[in-house]
Amino acid sequence: MFVLISGWFGIRPNVRGGLSLLFQVFFYHILFIVLFLCIGETVSLTQILEGFYFGKPYWFVISYLILYALSPVLNAFIESSTPRIYASVLIAFFLMEFIYGWITNLAAFNSGYTTISFIGLYLLAQFVRRYSCKLLSLSAYKCFLLYILFSILPVGIFFLTGHRCNMIAYSSPFVILSSLFFFLAFNQMRISSKVINYLACSSLSIYLIHLHPLIYKHFINLMRTTYEVLGGCLYVIFVLMFAVCFGMFCVLLDKARILSWNYLCSHIVNKVLLRFNKLIDRLYSCLGF
Repeated sequence: MFVLISGWFGIRPNVRGGLSLLFQVFFYHILFIVLFLCIGETVSLTQILEGFYFGKPYWFVISYLILYALSPVLNAFIESSTPRIYASVLIAFFLMEFIYGWITNLAAFNSGYTTISFIGLYLLAQFVRRYSCKLLSLSAYKCFLLYILFSILPVGIFFLTGHRCNMIAYSSPFVILSSLFFFLAFNQMRISSKVINYLACSSLSIYLIHLHPLIYKHFINLMRTTYEVLGGCLYVIFVLMFAVCFGMFCVLLDKARILSWNYLCSHIVNKVLLRFNKLIDRLYSCLGF
């Protein structure tokens, strides 16, 4: 959904935007390292380094950063391509992803957890927005029905055949189609809310915090222990309440991160970027660009 939204509206990359994403990751990483050290928890060197070089838990960050850097190339293709060439590229891409990323699950696609898959989603969103008039004419109700259909199809296949169909892989056609129609359903709604915007701009913080190398193991242990103690319906209620409370905590914490970033921009980042841009202009001039 995050990548589809990026593709729908288009990424307009700049150095400050990339630094903002990096700052968001490092802010939480340093914060939790300091917090755990203060309460006497053991923090290994591997855990400290993992947040800086984007280890396995933060696969999304590095994949999205590469997409961010490549977006000018993708935007140029989108603007200059004809609908027929554009469609042919998408068909070829998703055929290869479904065969090599979903059925055979080769490392190049890694079940959709790579920039390669992000590129396909980015191009798909723009194609639908520009050329898929029939899809855009579907009501929110029909889009929700299609979302539910593509969500339960792999479950039905599992019960009938016993084959998991790699159901939750991001390279699965069921996941991609259900995500697309879920997005289109909300696209048909006309919602204007400052509260939603206030919460949405901090949604990435929930991912960064609960998958932090120091937090994740405690998060998993809490869920397992609670399931063993409560079980059944009480566990479902706990999970829903925990998700809401944890999400609100992350959003509020992220507001401190936003204030910190704005302060750094006004006092340091903007000045450094101004000098950096001048340096780049001189370098390009020397190279004849």
